Amino acid sequence: MKRLIFLILIFLWLGCASTLLRFEQYSMVMNLPVAADSSVTLGNEDHFSGILWLNPILRAENVPTTQVKLIQNYGIYFLCAEKFRHVWMVERGNDGLSGKHKAIDVTPADETDAYSNIYLSRYGTLQKTFVKFKFNNGEVYLDRKGHFYEKYIE
Repeated sequence: MKRLIFLILIFLWLGCASTLLRFEQYSMVMNLPVAADSSVTLGNEDHFSGILWLNPILRAENVPTTQVKLIQNYGIYFLCAEKFRHVWMVERGNDGLSGKHKAIDVTPADETDAYSNIYLSRYGTLQKTFVKFKFNNGEVYLDRKGHFYEKYIE
């Protein structure tokens, strides 16, 4: 009887604990190959999310690349690649088929900087989430509007 009561208490405790967990969008960095037509495919065979056409971004960067790093932060994609001079913010358009992009230069004082050793990750709290962009032995924090900060802002 004690064993039965103990098992019931464990199940009740687990049930209550699961209601306390908050949902937060999980996003990891994806290393995506760039196809010959300048596109990257988001997703896999089981879960296809879409295609990003990188023609305007690759033309602006004027750097041949076979792979980009991409991370999603609440519906906005941030992407970069080795030797790029910008981090690119890509937002889905209202029609679901188009999008808009914005170049973010996190080293405006030195326009000749080309990023190397790049790394993207999500950072912060649920209320204030940033994308941490590490490059050339430095790091900055990008918000959802494309502004960057040298320190994490509470």
